Amino acid sequence: MSEKHFVISLEKGIDKQEIMDELSRDTTSDVNVDSNIIPDRQVQTVNNRPSSKRMFEMALTEDEVSKLRNDSRVGDINEPLVWDDEWLDYERSGTGNWARTPGTSNRNNWGLLRHIEQTNGWGSSVGSNRADKYSYHLDGSGVDFINQEGSIARPDHVQWQDSNGQSRYQQFQWNTLPNMGGMGTVSYSGTGGGHATHCCGTVVSKDYGWATGANIYSLGLNSHSQSYWFDAIKEFHKAKAPDPFTGVKRPTVVNASWGYKSTWSSITNIYFRGTNTGTTAVNRSYGMIGDTADRFNAQLYNLMAEVEEMQDEGVIYCKSAGNQRQKLCGQGDIDYNNYITKSSSTGGISAGQPVYYNRGAGNIGPDTIVVGNIDSYLFNGQEATQTGSDKGPRVDVWAAGTNIISSYNNSASATADLTGTSMATPQVSGMTCLLLQMNPGMTPAQVRSWWHNNAVQNLLYVGPNNENDPATFFNNDRNLMGGVNRIAYFPYNAHRNLEVQVQMTHGKFG
Repeated sequence: MSEKHFVISLEKGIDKQEIMDELSRDTTSDVNVDSNIIPDRQVQTVNNRPSSKRMFEMALTEDEVSKLRNDSRVGDINEPLVWDDEWLDYERSGTGNWARTPGTSNRNNWGLLRHIEQTNGWGSSVGSNRADKYSYHLDGSGVDFINQEGSIARPDHVQWQDSNGQSRYQQFQWNTLPNMGGMGTVSYSGTGGGHATHCCGTVVSKDYGWATGANIYSLGLNSHSQSYWFDAIKEFHKAKAPDPFTGVKRPTVVNASWGYKSTWSSITNIYFRGTNTGTTAVNRSYGMIGDTADRFNAQLYNLMAEVEEMQDEGVIYCKSAGNQRQKLCGQGDIDYNNYITKSSSTGGISAGQPVYYNRGAGNIGPDTIVVGNIDSYLFNGQEATQTGSDKGPRVDVWAAGTNIISSYNNSASATADLTGTSMATPQVSGMTCLLLQMNPGMTPAQVRSWWHNNAVQNLLYVGPNNENDPATFFNNDRNLMGGVNRIAYFPYNAHRNLEVQVQMTHGKFG
């Protein structure tokens, strides 16, 4: 069989070098090595990933991959991911019933207004200018923000300017970081991507964003191999010096408004709650509808390991839930172990090997903040989820993501009105920048816990809540699918108390 490159992820605490050494020598005559697990030949290491404790790439046959999956030390094995723009979680010019759109003379990101209000206090319209409502003095100063997705944000956009007219956009060459020499250079001469520019604008732009003083970095994925997507962020964060005011390392906030979608051909069986439902269950009744009939959010352990490593270094990761109308589960949920099998071996998945779906949002680490999208009007007297948004127990908070106005890449001053969980997640990323300006030593787990504790509950329409009745539970367009009713809320009225905490813990900060 021919060899292909595979990314191997190990369980936490496993000695990566030990595994690599075993694979890199001929074990045919080695009585101390189980030949059913370790290939009986010398295997070529393609990329040892020096920045990763758990990840490396090797040239293997699919038969060898099948054997290695049986090793308890191995988390999972997959072919390296190649960026596809279909991973972007957005819908241009959203289709929700819009009742709060600001006029052309008063264009603003209504999400900023929504998320400083504890309750829905404005009824059917937003008629106020940003300048009339946003009086907070926080601006994200001292916080490094990275927008991570397919392309870079437009570098010359006027929205990146500070109060002095100077750009906060850092045209950083990621290949200058340790262990990143093979990454190549980034061209900042073009217009960048519209989706990236829009998401970045909601987080840090001067007119539509939350953190108007944060440092802006953009990391495009479409021109680099997977091995650099997360290692570069880790190395960036590790290389940073402690904040001079607090004595702790400044936080790094990452916005990831993308997800992993994969079209699996030759579906053999679909298992739903432990029952084989055949191949006809690819429909909304089981909360797994996608763009095409055989499309799932597949479990890819590699991505979870990548994000966990970033979080172990202290990086805050905000992730879009996705727009596939699927239920996102955490461990222990009734739908966590739903899976499909295939009749053929493709993509590093052997025939008959379980391919899990509905596990988290793009298979993220446990401390990732997963964001769903609320719509732009009231439903049954309450706010509602956007019908296309993924839902379920692994959505941590909900944020305004329907018809969001922000910067765009058509020109250096362009704006656009977009909808999706891609638009909701930057609201939370921006608020997180302000939180970390006040509390620069918070860990990813503490930040996620803060969101759970400070989000406002019971404002969203819930819908049928009988999980054992899929016909009503999954088919209702507004059902939270077992998720917690939390709307992201940044308590500006309490921010001075938070600053006192910083002063007491770290000394004066401001």
